[in-house]
Amino acid sequence: MNDNTQRPAGAEAAPLPRKLRMFYGVGEFGQQFSVMTLSMFLLFFYTDVLKISPAAAGILLLVAKFWDAVNDPLMGVIIERSNGRHGKCRTFLLRWAVPAGVFFWLMFNAPDLSPTMKLIYAYVTYFGQDLCYTATGLAYTTLMARITRDPIQRVALNQSRAFISMFTAIFVSSMTMALVESAGGGNYVVGFRIVMAVYAVLLVLGYLGVFLLTRGYDKQDVATEEELAEAEAEKHRPHMSIGQMLRILFSNNLWRWFVVTTLLYYGSSSITQGLLIYYVRDYIGNSSLVGLASLMSMISGFFAIILLQFFAKKIGKVRASIMGLGIALTCMLVRIISQDRFVPLYLACLLVSGFGLSLFASLVIPNIMDSIDYGEWKTGVRSDALVMSANSFGTKIGQGLGTASIAFMLEAVGYDEALTVQTASCVNGIHWLATLVPFAVYAVLIAFMLVIYQYEKKMPAIRKELAERKQAQG
Repeated sequence: MNDNTQRPAGAEAAPLPRKLRMFYGVGEFGQQFSVMTLSMFLLFFYTDVLKISPAAAGILLLVAKFWDAVNDPLMGVIIERSNGRHGKCRTFLLRWAVPAGVFFWLMFNAPDLSPTMKLIYAYVTYFGQDLCYTATGLAYTTLMARITRDPIQRVALNQSRAFISMFTAIFVSSMTMALVESAGGGNYVVGFRIVMAVYAVLLVLGYLGVFLLTRGYDKQDVATEEELAEAEAEKHRPHMSIGQMLRILFSNNLWRWFVVTTLLYYGSSSITQGLLIYYVRDYIGNSSLVGLASLMSMISGFFAIILLQFFAKKIGKVRASIMGLGIALTCMLVRIISQDRFVPLYLACLLVSGFGLSLFASLVIPNIMDSIDYGEWKTGVRSDALVMSANSFGTKIGQGLGTASIAFMLEAVGYDEALTVQTASCVNGIHWLATLVPFAVYAVLIAFMLVIYQYEKKMPAIRKELAERKQAQG
């Protein structure tokens, strides 16, 4: 492994190979074909294809999130304890990639069953997919932390990942419904079945691609003799109990802030993305604009990703995140005032806010990784996978609660899937849900990130102290 060259403890690591940065990003095909499809189309599939009521779909998603509250930290413990011959993380990508693809495809089938059996089918397939997503997604994200401890190199790794993520997200959001309609000849049941089979194959190939292309990098970048000896000794130490590991995890103040932050962001993002079909079709009044609206909200994200390392180096990861949220907050205020009556202005706001939100989202994982070092400094225990469960936990809980909230919100404003044209009160309700909710969340997130910034200022001293501790132990 290239990182294993001898160097003084605490010294800056050599830049990661360019090909490694590219190879790591391949896994985002798997991530985004799952995340974006579920976020944007699952509720629509449940209500308009599988014919489950919005309330029943909302309860399903809400129940699933209670399981995630236990599932994600436990999966983090399992990965942390694993020591397979392919490494902690790559082993999980190999074992779980195919099941993840199978359950993803099954979830978007609409079998000809009774209403009760359809609901049971939805529960079984959703829970199966959720378990597989936890195993693959958490292993994939944690792999970054095991490749390097250097914060700027993590940003570089995430930059490659963010490019592929943006490309895949744009494709999924702008092309999925057109592909479904074309593949099914207007029959959504057939269309979803065919398109999601293709997506499932791409999902599997993405994860298996990371497994194959990152061979030799699923280990911390230990480089000194002392660190190598510590890594070897770690294999023979008795494992802490699950309770001990969770207590250590929840004593990490910075980790707790990131859990709430990711939960709020991905919850708001799910509401925005999940409402888009309803919003453009029923409020804007032009369903053909769904693809364009999706494209406008994401295309500017490429520029944010290009500038990612520049902002991280010049103003820091957290302040760059605050700047991105501020841009999105301003655009949402413009939309609230104009009420999106002028379509070009609406699209322009999506374009500009997309830059800000992409900047924030692309820095979420590098930011969370600071809490790995912070937790080690505070407790003396380093837990890569367990700490990174903050991202998986926050993402899934946020997305689940956000999507469930849409279902309940639609029910509250009187949405009727049987109507071709919704009532005026329903249409206005959809507008205020799509604008006021994210506006409030962005404001709260800015306040949270200001708190997290106080931790970021301490991180250089914390990392220096960690290096000194290792030298003293040697």
